[in-house]
Amino acid sequence: MRHARLKLKYLFLMVIAGAVAAALACGGETQTVTVVETVVVKEQVTKVEKVVETVVVKEQVKGETVRVVETVVVEKPVTRTEKVIETVVVEKTVKGETVKVVETVVVEKPVTRVEKVVETVVVEKVVQVEVTAMPDKMDKMDKMEYPERFGGNLTVSLGAAISTLDVHRTTGTTAGTVAYAVQEFLFAYNEQLQAQPFLVETWETSDDGLTWTFTLRDGVNFHNGVPLTAEHAVNSWTRWAERDNYGSLIFGFIDDIYPTGDLTFQIEMVEPTALVLEGMARIGGYYPYIMPPEMYNVPAADGANVLVGTGPYQFAEWVPGDHLLVERYDDYQPVDGPFSFMSGNKVAYFDSVNYVVVPDTNARIAALRTGEIDVLDGDIPGDFVDTLAADPNLTVQIFTNNSSRDGAWLDNVDGPFADAAIRRAFAMAYPVEDALRAAVGDERFWDLCPSMMVCGGNKWGGFDDFSQDIYNARDQVGSDGMTGLDRAKMIVADKGLVGTSIIVLQAADRPRVSGPAEISRQVLEELGFDVDYKVTDWATQTNWREKPELWDVFHTAGGSSWGTNPLLNSSLAKNKYWNKYQDESGRMTALMQDLARATSADEQLNIVKAMQEVFWNDIPYVSFGDTYQAAAHRADLEGVKKFRGLPFNVFNSWRPK
Repeated sequence: MRHARLKLKYLFLMVIAGAVAAALACGGETQTVTVVETVVVKEQVTKVEKVVETVVVKEQVKGETVRVVETVVVEKPVTRTEKVIETVVVEKTVKGETVKVVETVVVEKPVTRVEKVVETVVVEKVVQVEVTAMPDKMDKMDKMEYPERFGGNLTVSLGAAISTLDVHRTTGTTAGTVAYAVQEFLFAYNEQLQAQPFLVETWETSDDGLTWTFTLRDGVNFHNGVPLTAEHAVNSWTRWAERDNYGSLIFGFIDDIYPTGDLTFQIEMVEPTALVLEGMARIGGYYPYIMPPEMYNVPAADGANVLVGTGPYQFAEWVPGDHLLVERYDDYQPVDGPFSFMSGNKVAYFDSVNYVVVPDTNARIAALRTGEIDVLDGDIPGDFVDTLAADPNLTVQIFTNNSSRDGAWLDNVDGPFADAAIRRAFAMAYPVEDALRAAVGDERFWDLCPSMMVCGGNKWGGFDDFSQDIYNARDQVGSDGMTGLDRAKMIVADKGLVGTSIIVLQAADRPRVSGPAEISRQVLEELGFDVDYKVTDWATQTNWREKPELWDVFHTAGGSSWGTNPLLNSSLAKNKYWNKYQDESGRMTALMQDLARATSADEQLNIVKAMQEVFWNDIPYVSFGDTYQAAAHRADLEGVKKFRGLPFNVFNSWRPK
C-alpha cells in the first residue's frame, strides 16, 4: 500500500559527492542577491539531437551496385523545452538597495535562452556513395577513424580469487573489477562526480519534486540478446536498494517505483530529496548495475551464478581461482559524450580481457615485468614501487589524490565485540601506525587520520573531534596517568573477558590485509584474549564474513566515495555491512536522515561532526588511517586511466600496433 504523500512546497537542496544538486522553490519579494547555487530550471535549448533514421547508399559488391541501409553523422538543430541542471548567479533588487549574499539557497527561476550543443546525430537522407566495404557492427565511426587501435588481448592481474559473479552479493573488489567492464549504470559519475545519464536517455522531475520520470535509451540489449526495458531497470535498482545502505536511505523517501512503458518508469516520492540520481550512479559499497532477470530474480544474498550486462565486454568463461575472460560485445551501443571516469562513450579496443588470479605478490611483479600481464591494478607493496618505477617498460602511479580507509571490522552482534566498551578498548590499544606500515609500506603510502571519514581532500574529514584518548592512544598517557593500552587491559579485565576466545581472519594472499591481521592478533593477546587465528585466502574470507559464527575480526579497506561521505558508508548504517552495526542509541540513523535533508554546507558539517561523536563512542569498526594505492601497467598501453581508487579502464585503452 502506498504511503500518503507529504505535501511539501519546497524541493530540498542536497550537497553530495562534491557536487550540489538543487530543485525549485517558490520565490518571494524582489531583492538583489548574488548567489552561487545549483538549480533546476526549464530552458529553451537548441541542440543537435539524436534522430534515428534511414540512409540509402550504394556499395560496390562484385562489380554490381546495390542498395543497403546504414547511418551517417550530421548536425540538425532542434528547439525544445527541457529541464537542465546548471550553476548560476542570480541578482535581484529590494527597495532600490543591492544585497549581496554568497550562499546556497533554493530559488525558483524562469530561464529562457537558446544555445547550441554539438552532438553526434543520425538523419534521414539519400546518399549516393561508392564504398568498398561496410564497417563492423559496433563503433562504426571509431573503427573507421582509429582502425589501428583495435585488436589484441589485455591481461589484468587479480591479487585474489573472484568469489562471486554478482556485485549485489559482495562488496569485494575482485568482483567489482570484472563487472566494471561488463555492466552499466542508469547514471554514471564523471570526473567532477556529477551524475550523467548513461542507460537513461532523458528524465524530468515535477515542480514539487514528488514525481520523477525516466526514459531509457532505445536499442540497448543485454549480452544475451534481450532488449533493455524499464522493468529490468526498476527491478535491478530495487534489488540494489534492498542490499545497500545508501539505497535503503533513498528508498525511505520513495513511495513507489514502477514501469510506465517499455522504456519509461516513474518514481513517486513521499518526500523530495536530491539523492535519486546519486543513488543511480553510486560507487563504493554495492554497485547499482542494471541486470537481466536471470540475475535480479536471484536473492542478492545468494548471488546469481551468471554475469550479464549491457557493457562493451561480455562474459566468456570463468575458471574459479584461475581466471575470468571477457570478450568484446560487438552489438554494444555506446552512449554519446566524452569518456570521463564512469561516464561517456566506451570503446572495446581489445578483442578480449583476461583477469588472471595471481595471489603471490612476487609472482605478480615478475609477470608484469616480463609482459605476461599488462596491468597490476593496486595492492603493490610499497617496497616494490621504486624498483618498478625504474623499469622503462612500466608506468607506476601512486594515487595520493584519493585516499582509502583501512581498518579492522568487528562483529557488533555476537561475541565480545557486541559490547561497545570492548570495541573502544580494542581501538585505544591499537598501534595504528604499525598496522598502516604492515598494510601498505612506508609513510609515502599512508597518513594518520583521526576523523570518521578520510582526511585527504575531503570536506567532511580531517578534524579530530571526540577521537582523543581512543585514536592512536596506545602509548599516550592520559590525565589518569594511564596509557591507552593500560586502560584497555583494565576494561577487558573488569568485564571478566580475559581468556575469552576471539576469531581473527587472515587473508594470506593479500598483504594489505594480512599484515594488519597479525597486528590485531598481537593486540588481542596483549589484552588477554585467546585468539583463534584462521589463515584463509581472500575469496574464502569474503564468503566467511557472511557467517558471523566464523569470525570476530576481519580486515579490509574502503575507498572512493565510501570514505568521503557517511551516507555512502555501509559500515555506519544499521545492519547493512558485515560488521552489523546496531546503532543502539539510534542517533547515527537519525543523523543520516538529517544529513540527507540538510541544505547548507555549515549545517551538513555540524551533522557530520555529531556523527563523528557517535562513531568514536560506538566504534562500528577500528579505523587505522588513510592509505594511498600504487598501481602499474605496461608502458606501451595508451588511454589507461585510474580514478578514485576504482579499476583501470579496460575499455578506451589500447596497445598501439
